[in-house]
Amino acid sequence: MHPFIKSLVLSALLLCSAVAQASLYTLDFSASSFGPGVFSNTTAPQSPVSGSITFSAPTLGAPATAINAINLVIHGHTYTTAEVGFGTYSDGYVFGAIANGVGVGKAGTDDFYLILSSGLNVFSYSQVGIFDTWVTRAVNASITPQVAAAVPEPAPLPLLLAGLATLVVARRRNSSADVASAAAAATATATATATAT
Repeated sequence: MHPFIKSLVLSALLLCSAVAQASLYTLDFSASSFGPGVFSNTTAPQSPVSGSITFSAPTLGAPATAINAINLVIHGHTYTTAEVGFGTYSDGYVFGAIANGVGVGKAGTDDFYLILSSGLNVFSYSQVGIFDTWVTRAVNASITPQVAAAVPEPAPLPLLLAGLATLVVARRRNSSADVASAAAAATATATATATAT
């Protein structure tokens, strides 16, 4: 294929290609009706536990790719994005503290996990100083997509025309340089021939 046409085709493909991008989703949840502690039968120190987690995923239902924000305080401990991780559970999500592993609750530590799937919603937490873990299946949760601000895009046709004009100018410059070097070579050959005779 001719280099000019190849450049034109590549430019058109680049202009028309779409970039895959993760979307933002916000999970709002509230967990209540915690049962007695798993280990020492104590009453849950905080009920309900409510919060929100903003995360990135290619599409809703696809595995999360990042935690972007969290608003969660459990018995005085404010969780940060650096403390929280994510994973998948069956056909859904699991979010939780990463200190002991996402989805693994450890008594006596500031820990939590939230499992959301079509067949099971569970919230569990523990806290420093009390060797117990509280669990509930009474979890109300909703995930809503975040609307991204519109980003103005240049019109594709003017961009394509500008790219074509650039290619034409570059081609003409190369052609002019080729003609000049051919003329110089012809002059040098004629001079060499005249000198030899």
